[in-house]
Amino acid sequence: MAVIGFVQRILGIGTLSAALLLSACALAPAENEHLRSYALPRTQAGTLQQYGQRVSAELAPDESAFWLLNRADLALSARLALIDEAEAALDVQYFIWRADASGRLVMHRLIQAADRGVRVRLLLDDMTLNGKDLDYLALDRHPLVEVRTYNPWSSRTLAGRASEYLLHRKEMKHRMHFKTILADQHFVMIGGRNIGDRYFGLYEEFVHNDLDIMSVGPLVADVSESFDLYWNSAESYPITDVAGADAGDPTLDEFTASLVGEYMTQQEKLRGFPLQPVEWQEYLELLAETYVVGTGRVEYDLPMVGDQLPTQLYQPFKEFVAAAREEVIIITAYFIPDEEFIALLHDLTARGVRVVVLTNSLASNNHPIAHTGYRRWRRRTLEAGVELYEARADAQSLPEHTTGNIEPGWLGLHIKAAVVDRHRSFVGSPNVDPRSFVLNSEIAFIIDSDPLAAELIAILERDTASQNAWRVTMDEEGWLKWTSNPKTLTRQPAQGWSQRFLEFLVNLLPLKDQV
Repeated sequence: MAVIGFVQRILGIGTLSAALLLSACALAPAENEHLRSYALPRTQAGTLQQYGQRVSAELAPDESAFWLLNRADLALSARLALIDEAEAALDVQYFIWRADASGRLVMHRLIQAADRGVRVRLLLDDMTLNGKDLDYLALDRHPLVEVRTYNPWSSRTLAGRASEYLLHRKEMKHRMHFKTILADQHFVMIGGRNIGDRYFGLYEEFVHNDLDIMSVGPLVADVSESFDLYWNSAESYPITDVAGADAGDPTLDEFTASLVGEYMTQQEKLRGFPLQPVEWQEYLELLAETYVVGTGRVEYDLPMVGDQLPTQLYQPFKEFVAAAREEVIIITAYFIPDEEFIALLHDLTARGVRVVVLTNSLASNNHPIAHTGYRRWRRRTLEAGVELYEARADAQSLPEHTTGNIEPGWLGLHIKAAVVDRHRSFVGSPNVDPRSFVLNSEIAFIIDSDPLAAELIAILERDTASQNAWRVTMDEEGWLKWTSNPKTLTRQPAQGWSQRFLEFLVNLLPLKDQV
């Protein structure tokens, strides 16, 4: 049905006509048998195999090794290391891939991996591909690189997309929010970071306080299974079928040269990162000595658009939170609960469970629509007995999230994590909002590990310290105040009148349930 709907949107024809046309023509989603492909077997040689096997040998069969990547420079280095050391296969799945310095650097590294014989499968959500079709067509021309796009817009123009959104809102609101890299079936990384300068501490305007988690062990195969499910789903289309070809398209060589030329002009920004592939044994030796052990499972939404809402991850998250006996800690860039989740928080605090939530303030939020959605739940959250904190845009921890000599203007929160009873952790791609738990497809790890939980709690304690966050409270008359010693505010912190006015205008729009 998803394929039929796609054809209908392109041609403006009825369901029966679309079905008949599909049976007679070559427009083919990835679900067709000849387009299917699957993960290659785990490599039996190479650097990642060596270190993956070394770590795995120290684990019980049901245990995994985990590394939290809280520093922006380590997050970019980890991606480069996995790409540079891959021997056979890289499966890469992202919501956003920005064409900035770090985005171009990582893209070129994928090409260089393919040049030395690594098969690369790149699956990107189509939401932000507008204007980049020709680049990805050129990339797809590499014999060992295949590019697919998830839930593509039938129109490739901004005006066409706007009309398509109005006519097919239910389908087009569904986006793939995954951020995943699988390398040689030995290492996997998921988390909150997309690919781009703001996620790696390299963006002059602002940077994100963000988090990824990398793992070796049985969860690798489970994430790989989810990748194959999305790659071969009816919602994933080869970029060649979506964008088409044009005689003026850049060749692979031209695209590669443009990548190198553009990021080399910003090599001062990228100082500290190798601009060409290197050997990462020293880095991997450090990993082999610093992992924490836990048992866990992978939870993810199914790749269905239009059939049913992708709420498969929401239920296990609610069960994860509801199981708390003493404490729940939630760190989320966007906190927009529903009635059911607010009732769950009430139930927890009534049982004496401490509930702490850290989210963005207006000042630290780069999405004013998301903030207006949160704003209408703020009092309800406090009434539920939650300890509520909002991140400071001028946090003293800003240098910890900045790479090299970059001096960004402010800091935004982008972490998606939770801890229950200082033992069980939830880390992945979803925020606590309707876009993540009702509209988007998401992925997360749920992990039993005291040491991992302790690392997450340390992050929370740093980020809720008075120099980094505002404690939000409410008096008996319902008036809010924001306290960050020695300051106390009686209206929400913002980056000036222009931001307050923008948020006021956005608040008038009927979009709060769509964020």
